[in-house]
Amino acid sequence: MKVSLGIITKDFNSLEPLNEFLENASKFKHKIYSVIIVYSHSCDFNLIDYLKRIVKVFSLKINHTPSIIEQLRKIEVSSESIKILYNCPSLEKYGIVPYGQYRNYAVIQALLSGSEVLIFVDTDVYPRVLVKENNQVVEKEIDFLGRHLEYLQKEEVIITTSDYSGYYIIPPMQFTGMKELFFGLQKEEAYEFLINSQKHHCLSLDHYKKRKVFETDKILGGNVAIKLNAFKELPPFFSTLYEINGEYILSRGEDTLLGIKLREIDKKCIDIDTRIFHNTFGNFPEIPDIRNDNNIRDRFYYACLGWIGRNPFLNWLKREDLKEIKYYQKENLIIGSKAIASYLNDERFLIFPSALEISYYRLREVIREYRKTLKAWNEFMEKWQRGREG
Repeated sequence: MKVSLGIITKDFNSLEPLNEFLENASKFKHKIYSVIIVYSHSCDFNLIDYLKRIVKVFSLKINHTPSIIEQLRKIEVSSESIKILYNCPSLEKYGIVPYGQYRNYAVIQALLSGSEVLIFVDTDVYPRVLVKENNQVVEKEIDFLGRHLEYLQKEEVIITTSDYSGYYIIPPMQFTGMKELFFGLQKEEAYEFLINSQKHHCLSLDHYKKRKVFETDKILGGNVAIKLNAFKELPPFFSTLYEINGEYILSRGEDTLLGIKLREIDKKCIDIDTRIFHNTFGNFPEIPDIRNDNNIRDRFYYACLGWIGRNPFLNWLKREDLKEIKYYQKENLIIGSKAIASYLNDERFLIFPSALEISYYRLREVIREYRKTLKAWNEFMEKWQRGREG
């Protein structure tokens, strides 16, 4: 299969970790068909030139892709659909791009250029895993592509994915009201994990030789491989943004939403139980300290706002009782936001209940945006398929 690697980033200014994935593929005798880099702000073209000596490279800047737009016109995709898929007003207005749109740029490029499998890796993950040996945490290189392709070669499997080893995006914390916070954020499983964070410090390890591969609908966007022809049945990635107190916040979960729709088709997503190393805070193995590290506290704050922005649409997709779940979440967030603000001595967290209200208020607009994106995507897929057959 023609396998491409996809990287999404604000600024492409380092070969790390992409170079490690390319070296890892070569070491285990896998051929990479292309690398697709989607960026929104800046790119070091010296790095692009270097990569082109090794592999076919596509570098795409959000809102600046005339060659792809021309290809879409050639297969007769309507101007309206091209605008929906490729125009990102929030970049020009607020300097940010929804995560889903980044990923769809890469998917469309992969489809147009003949790729068969697209593997997304984030800019802070690596083709190795953390395991415990002799009571020490050590890194082990693994056959990253091989583990994905082992299952993608099965006809019924269209997606392979896995979680990460390394420190969890939610750092260790312990305070009264923590349960209400995470239930309000719709991250109940995180609360169960955090209960013992004083012991494990929120460090996850790989199972290594005791892998437990299983079917799942939980997709991790930074470690996922997708058969591209599956998009004939799957929706595009989708996420949005919302405003609170004059600041525009990116909602999270473009990968979660794809997993929800996966349940509706008779194909499989396999968790390959290969928890690649996620250097979450950029300073591993230092234990995250949210109370004394401003960067960690900021990241957690924006992650929470991202989940709050995601949840109404996620609940709509899951056909939940929106009125009931909103009431439940807000009651918990009122308690939890006060608790975390006191724990961290940071009043910003008090905004969570208001953010929830704004997110639910915007739901109708988000649904309209999703349906427009889906319609444009379906037109593109229909025209792309017709072009291949013609």
